[in-house]
Amino acid sequence: MNYISQTVLYVGLIALGSCVSPYQPETKTIPKSLVVDGYITDQPGPHTINLTYTSDYTQAALNYRVTKAAVSVTDDQGNRQDFLEVSAGTYRTPANWQGKAGRSYTLTIRTTDNKVYVSKPELLKPVPPIDKTYYEFTETIIPGIKNTNKGFNIYLDTRDPSETGDYYRWRWTHYEQLLYCETRSVPLGRTGRIDYSYYCCGNCWDLIRCNGTNCISLASDALINGKTISRQFILRAPFNSLNTYYVEIEQLSLSREAYAYLKGVEALTKTNGGIFDAAPAALRGNVTNTADPTEQVFGYFSASGASIVPVYVDPAIVPKGVSPDLIIYPPIDPAQPP
Repeated sequence: MNYISQTVLYVGLIALGSCVSPYQPETKTIPKSLVVDGYITDQPGPHTINLTYTSDYTQAALNYRVTKAAVSVTDDQGNRQDFLEVSAGTYRTPANWQGKAGRSYTLTIRTTDNKVYVSKPELLKPVPPIDKTYYEFTETIIPGIKNTNKGFNIYLDTRDPSETGDYYRWRWTHYEQLLYCETRSVPLGRTGRIDYSYYCCGNCWDLIRCNGTNCISLASDALINGKTISRQFILRAPFNSLNTYYVEIEQLSLSREAYAYLKGVEALTKTNGGIFDAAPAALRGNVTNTADPTEQVFGYFSASGASIVPVYVDPAIVPKGVSPDLIIYPPIDPAQPP
């Protein structure tokens, strides 16, 4: 390459460099919007409504609690039940209150800035009982590594009524008693430290709930009306202990509108951002501002019939020679009394 060619190349590179500017995306903002999360059932309470405000996009994964609101639910006969704020943004009914099948319920929220939000009436439709629950142990190879996925798939059977237009949702809660409730880092010598486990000072339980958008299990009777819903998958319980795994399964009835809303949420959470995915859109729930119906309100209030059953998963069904993926706890502080 001669001197002129080198000079042209050098000047070209300078020109290219001078034309490239860092991309500064426009910062999007959203107005503060109310988020309603909760439902009532025909089972004894307490029933919970959670209220938050959305934050700006710059505040990742952060919502603000709505405190000191007046929250109540009213049925189509004028009977009203107030919710009590038990912690910031969390409102509950008394334990002895429950909804009634055949009644329609409306949620009313009055915030401290005197905005009033009202849901559309939700008909509480009874749900058929859970007929049968069962579980199966499986062990599969995890691609790319030597470990295997060991666990129990839990299923249920239920009979759909002969009437059309039934919609279902399934949720679950796992209860596990804890032996250790805290881990502390304790000095070891002049420079080192060691982590110790500490016993619970009483009966402590860890509750793992099927909650939020990562756990949406729905069904419609459009194709199975009047027939048995069989082998409905509920959850996969891990095999990480030789103790019995305890879980409560809740089968809920849904209105057509609640089912459609949750299907929309499910579709949004399953997109991967590919070029063929539908563009995300804000889902409008069933709660509106009475003074400004155009205000965006997120979430949905529903009323459901519920059937709840306990399931005890016995690890005795695991084939001999298969060991659990044990959870390793730090050692116990020798200075701690048992």
